Amino acid sequence: MKANEIIRENTTLQQFLTKDNAYYYGHLVIYIRSMSLFRDEQKSEQLLLEILQDILEAQKHGISAEAYFGKNPKQIADEMIRHLPMNLKDTLAFIFHGLGVLLLFTLFPELTLPNNGFDIGTFLIFSIYTISLVLFIVYLLGISIYHYHSMRTKIISGILIALGIAIGISLQFFVTTPWTIALDGRLGILVIGLTVIALAYLFFKSEDKKLWGAFIPFVLLSAISGILIRINNLYPFLNTETLQVGIAVFLVLGLLIHFTLSIRNARKR
Repeated sequence: MKANEIIRENTTLQQFLTKDNAYYYGHLVIYIRSMSLFRDEQKSEQLLLEILQDILEAQKHGISAEAYFGKNPKQIADEMIRHLPMNLKDTLAFIFHGLGVLLLFTLFPELTLPNNGFDIGTFLIFSIYTISLVLFIVYLLGISIYHYHSMRTKIISGILIALGIAIGISLQFFVTTPWTIALDGRLGILVIGLTVIALAYLFFKSEDKKLWGAFIPFVLLSAISGILIRINNLYPFLNTETLQVGIAVFLVLGLLIHFTLSIRNARKR
């Protein structure tokens, strides 16, 4: 089975765990997934599924997960992780996939407003920082499962994460480089079209279409807005004020639809 198929089966089987066993196993899942980030995902998920099946089998005989695996699951997990093969290829593929998604969503604000060029240098700096921050958060999440349970440590961790996110957002607004591409006129329209096609491809490949489907109205209305502005600049058919009001209405409408769909999906979950 592929990793995503194993994860789905794992999620289904977890529903049969008792409350205490679910708590025990849930912590083990977070720890192993966090600490095996650069190892073979398929094998790590297969390992987690086998552990779950063992816990369920023991549960049938009235044996708790703690009694079966012991009171120090971290030690057992570390030993298991050490035997998992490294798989940098899949990790790098995952990182580049994430960068591609980040690039597409970073492009959209620039595409809606043609006067803003796309700063390649800022994007590269932001991407490197974002990857580093995500890896740090995942590592912090992993080590915090079996350590650092005090409220003080949790508060410090929360502050560090919030500070890291704030710095990342600041990079987008306050860092500029000379490597800027103008996305006005026909080039902008072409890039908008390619971006929409790329996002559509990612959407149809996604397994959770309801989650990503909530973004469709905003993405489409933003794309239409960006194209209308550029066409109007090339072949004026509306005065600037009327166009700006129309674009603002489009974007607000897109956001409202997005939030409505997101809330509805969250309630269904």
